[in-house]
Amino acid sequence: MTHIILALVTLLLILAAVQDVMMLRISNAFPVALILLFGAWVAVVGFTAALWSNALSFLVVLGMGAFFFSRQWLGGGDVKLLAASALWFSFKGLLPLVVHVTILGGMLALVFILLRRLVPAGNKEGGNPALKAKGPIPYGLAIAAGVIACLYLYGPHPSPAGGLPSYMRVN
Repeated sequence: MTHIILALVTLLLILAAVQDVMMLRISNAFPVALILLFGAWVAVVGFTAALWSNALSFLVVLGMGAFFFSRQWLGGGDVKLLAASALWFSFKGLLPLVVHVTILGGMLALVFILLRRLVPAGNKEGGNPALKAKGPIPYGLAIAAGVIACLYLYGPHPSPAGGLPSYMRVN
């Protein structure tokens, strides 16, 4: 059952990233679904007292995200997606998550800077909004990639009793 839940989380993150790239928007359905799936995850792997650490991760990311949103450094959908994703990790796992998302976000920004110079059609009316000159970067793509990387490199918290199956781990 844990395999199915992780596959659904991965699918949701990919769909959120696609929506962000296409529309520069992330539907509230994605963070809500991630939170509900985390509830299902805990029901399957078992409730532990250490889940306070997951709640702390969620609250810290939500608080920092609200600050970034107020400065217009991140969009509201990005903040909600990242906070809901942070719920899947303990406070100890938050640093690798932030590092992965930040590095992938920097790489994503460079890619979009290059794409915007190479694809002049994106700058025209009716083109992809993510390719418009000096437009926002669809950071949901970096968030999704960073979360997926951390889920499969380190595993969610709490982990199932036997850990992730060998075919899902990166060794």
